[in-house]
Amino acid sequence: METRWLYHTSETFPTLVEAAKGVCVIPMGCVEKHGLHLPLGQDIIQASHITYMASQLETVCVFPDFTFGDYCNAAPCQPAGTITLPVETEMLLLEQLCEQISRNGMKKILILNAHGGNKTWLSTFLRKMYNTKHDFVVGVIFVGLPAPHSMAETLLQRGSGAIPELTAEDETILLRHHEENMKLGHACFGETAFMMGIAPEAVHLDRLGIESGLSTHKADYLKEVGLEIVSGGWDVNYPNNYDGDDPVDCNERIGKAALRIEAERVAHAFKVFKEDENVLKWHAEMQKGW
Repeated sequence: METRWLYHTSETFPTLVEAAKGVCVIPMGCVEKHGLHLPLGQDIIQASHITYMASQLETVCVFPDFTFGDYCNAAPCQPAGTITLPVETEMLLLEQLCEQISRNGMKKILILNAHGGNKTWLSTFLRKMYNTKHDFVVGVIFVGLPAPHSMAETLLQRGSGAIPELTAEDETILLRHHEENMKLGHACFGETAFMMGIAPEAVHLDRLGIESGLSTHKADYLKEVGLEIVSGGWDVNYPNNYDGDDPVDCNERIGKAALRIEAERVAHAFKVFKEDENVLKWHAEMQKGW
């Protein structure tokens, strides 16, 4: 069925609420540089696509994208095209959106986040919702990166052909990268695979090699003595907004496989959240006395 909020009419919307058993999922990302080879909207594009794919496997209501997540560097020198909002604005907007979702009959709200920079404030947001009187609960699930390592592990465990989208050459690529312990992080092989599966025309592999995705290690000395600065010094260690080895062999088939695998994992999480009988009960118990 159609699972996207925006594609329903007021007349058909109640059928979606019923089919979703009151579960609504908010895709979340951000707008920031992803090396020179991936689009600014990488995180929200993959979050939105995976959420919709998973909703076709396990029915949930798909809320409009929460596009503008947290990018910690608000300095004037941030890369062109980056959008950054104050965390206070993001938290207020998200809370008010959740209230509107609840008003429309959905009391279980799940955020599917594809941007690492959102993790810290989302943890704070969950705590705030738990300690504020609401008639809904909120959970978070983070997008994983099947390519190349977990896909290679599947091939090693189950043998060639275990991932039907792949050719023998694709399998060789994944196994080689796994054996070489390919570094993943930001704009890496895993994220590149997703975009190759969603919109290969938005991937510019010809731009690889111009800027490095490897760490400068300039801020490592602080971590080594237990000192923490914002984002662990990520912006200093990865000034190109790129963290990982170059995904030179990535292709659309690998991307399609990665998307399917991740959508299946996420759909299972949707199912668990839908069928759970505890989270609302626990929340109601915590709300007593408010």
